[in-house]
Amino acid sequence: MTGMTSPEKASSSKKKGERKCASKEEYRQLSGIMGVMNNLRKQGTLCDVSLVVQGKHFSAHRVVLAAASPFFSLMFTTRMMESMSHEVELRSAEPEIIELLIEFIYTARISVNSSNVQSLLDAANQYQIEPVKKMCVEFLKGQIDPTNCLGITALADCMD
Repeated sequence: MTGMTSPEKASSSKKKGERKCASKEEYRQLSGIMGVMNNLRKQGTLCDVSLVVQGKHFSAHRVVLAAASPFFSLMFTTRMMESMSHEVELRSAEPEIIELLIEFIYTARISVNSSNVQSLLDAANQYQIEPVKKMCVEFLKGQIDPTNCLGITALADCMD
């Protein structure tokens, strides 16, 4: 057995300069799976939670929300009352913004613009959806000029 490496050690050891990269096929497979999950969500099939925002219901899959957000992961995997409830009310959010975030979670696509960036940034910060936060910050960086720099700075300070 000399020279043999355990499966655990073999999988964790890397050669210097080696880097694992997802292939196009892996990307297509994951994208396809999320596409199916999104279609199921839109049909209300296999959904196990409904996010309720100002009376509007958004069907979703707990596992998908939890995978995309530490906030939802904590909510659904601990003894919080929401972990057992089919409906979860989100009080400090706008329906249009939650709809955009859910769509992003399932598709990795979102439209950030000057009319939604502040609300999106607030919600992405609250629900810990880091990629959306980063996109909002990048959008704001591109919008800075002498007429709005103080307002954008104040918004950035709120996110700390």
